[in-house]
Amino acid sequence: MDKKIYFTVDADVYEKFCLALNLTNESEDVAIETCMRWYIAKAFEKASLEYNPKTRNRSNDSKDYYGKAIQRIPVWALKPTQYNHKIISAYFEAVDIAGEATLTMMERLCSDKEHPELYVPTFKNNYSQMKIDGPKSHGKVFEDDGEIVWIWSEVETVLLQYKNSFFRREE
Repeated sequence: MDKKIYFTVDADVYEKFCLALNLTNESEDVAIETCMRWYIAKAFEKASLEYNPKTRNRSNDSKDYYGKAIQRIPVWALKPTQYNHKIISAYFEAVDIAGEATLTMMERLCSDKEHPELYVPTFKNNYSQMKIDGPKSHGKVFEDDGEIVWIWSEVETVLLQYKNSFFRREE
């Protein structure tokens, strides 16, 4: 049995939601139900961790990955052919060109085969791995609001120390 619901949402959030719907070609109902299912799963997962003493101790393990990009940035700085290096370089290039980095500009920079120093054929997958800090991620470097990209504050100091390895302004 389907249930009709009504709720109020911030206008800006709704506008971005509609843009996302256009990208995915999903209906509002399907997308909202997907979000609700995700929320339910996360709530039950959190509740089960609180009630299971064995998994409660394991939940602290996730903190072992916190800020892991801090250790990886110096290595990426030395490997210009690595995709993480190229994506960070594209970030600094975009900021240099426009004063800020956007997903659109970074993706455009990384999809130009004529510039192999920035070319990343799997940009979306690699970039998304650089937005999460988890056991199977590359390490969180970036945050974004769906379009504007910025450096995650936890790694900003380290990344800026190595900026010259990723980007040199051409005079």
